[in-house]
Amino acid sequence: MPQLPGDFEDKPLEGRTVLLAEDEERLRIIVAMMIEELGAEVITAADGKGAIDAYRQHSGEVDIVLLDMRMTGLSGASTFEKLVEIDPDVKVVISSGVSPDESVVTLLKQRKGGFIEKPFNLDRLGEVLSKVLNGEPVIRRF
Repeated sequence: MPQLPGDFEDKPLEGRTVLLAEDEERLRIIVAMMIEELGAEVITAADGKGAIDAYRQHSGEVDIVLLDMRMTGLSGASTFEKLVEIDPDVKVVISSGVSPDESVVTLLKQRKGGFIEKPFNLDRLGEVLSKVLNGEPVIRRF
């Protein structure tokens, strides 16, 4: 069977669990499907508070967290800080259509996290999540 563009022969996130926090429902559904296509299990949250609750509830199961930077209620940056308080070893990738401020970049560098610019495709998402899971920070500014 021919391989379609964006299809993966292997699943780079096979056996991993990703916690996805995105307040825009349609985008949350699409990105969750992309993560599943990469081979990972997905736990979703509609906001920062939900992400923190889900991280606590699924303690030990979540390999990496993908956070929208601008969410209603608790922002992605504030959620990231709270997740670090819960688990100093948490792996986080922040996604946004705007460049993160310097405090977020500093926190991502300190924690070997990642930043992915929206919109992103399946290949870029797989690349960034895989690198951060392997301890390689991915912080490319606009």
